Amino acid sequence: MLIKRFSHGRKVVWALSCFVILCNSNSFGQNKFTFSAFKNEKNHLRKAKIALELSAEYVRYNIDSLKILAEELKESSNKNAFSRSISCRILGIYEVRKGDFNNGVVLLKAAKNYSLSMQDLELLTSDMNELGNAYFLKGDFKTAEFYYKTSLDIGEDSPNETDAFLALINLARIHILQKKYSEAKQELEKYIFLATKNEKWEAVANAYAVFADLALEQKNYELAKLYCEKSLSASNKTKKSYFYLNALTNKALVYFLSNEKKQALELFKKILRDRKTENIAHKIFEAYFNLAGYFVVSDKNLSEKYSDSCLQLAKKKGLLGLELEAIKFKIEELKLMEFKEAKAKLELKIRELENNNKKERDKLSGELISGKFIEKKEINNNSLILFAFFSALLFFMVLQIRKKTGK
Repeated sequence: MLIKRFSHGRKVVWALSCFVILCNSNSFGQNKFTFSAFKNEKNHLRKAKIALELSAEYVRYNIDSLKILAEELKESSNKNAFSRSISCRILGIYEVRKGDFNNGVVLLKAAKNYSLSMQDLELLTSDMNELGNAYFLKGDFKTAEFYYKTSLDIGEDSPNETDAFLALINLARIHILQKKYSEAKQELEKYIFLATKNEKWEAVANAYAVFADLALEQKNYELAKLYCEKSLSASNKTKKSYFYLNALTNKALVYFLSNEKKQALELFKKILRDRKTENIAHKIFEAYFNLAGYFVVSDKNLSEKYSDSCLQLAKKKGLLGLELEAIKFKIEELKLMEFKEAKAKLELKIRELENNNKKERDKLSGELISGKFIEKKEINNNSLILFAFFSALLFFMVLQIRKKTGK
């Protein structure tokens, strides 16, 4: 699910659950396996492949089962490098979402190294996206952007058709945060086009929700409401139960933007209760933040209480980006200027983190270039620009035809 937050009607994008969306390479597929089939499988290779399929489902609605899956696979993978790498991958995804970034990133890098050595483009595309998710939640947007762009570049050559746009929505979130709105718009348009073409309605719904984030950042509330409604419409085309809270958050925001505050409040409170049951830190943060934003005008004390919950949770789990967002809310919306010093210290800490990870980014770039996984150039947006050009051309042609036919 996409993280939505607002204050005075303004919503800010942060992270995925949709990485959640959010957002591994198998998340677009239909799972045909059960845990029993996985448990009873004796062949190491087939067992690992079943685990990979199951993890795509568990990452969205049953995070704790990821750990069980990884540990069960690990017990049977002593002599099988592929099984070990899949176990590392699944456990790494679990650790990141539970807030143990250091261990999670180590495990994801182990999985990435295997995919790199085997030249498995499909797994490598997904590994890069997952590493991007990890750094995104940690608050290192520069490294997250690097991994998302690398995932997209490798995905162009992957045999899996959806890999070509897997990380595009995550990259758009980064660009919204960086106020690169035109780039984010192009990325979302391309993502929706390709996801619709492949009938990936969950992905389409998530993309429209991020479009709503973009509209709210630009203070276009009517357009934001329209995008939320489009997201709800797309979500109705998927019958997957784990998407329920995503759709419910969109519905609450539609109520809020329609000035139907009572209905919005009831839904936001329900979402908070359900997110606590889910027990995924960044999703609970989202629910607290929605309530902080809801009360910012009508009840400052309650708004401060919910923003305190955001701040405490982010600190406890090491979510630096979310911690900064909570502090900014206190300063900008609640006018609590005593948090200015904390904001400056945290921004410095995040910059240091980005700088410390530069060697990692440069080293991996070198490995990918030497292995001819990517070309020796900056990963650019030429394909997005071409896509935007042809989309505009198609729109113009349709407009001219309608004028001539009178339709």
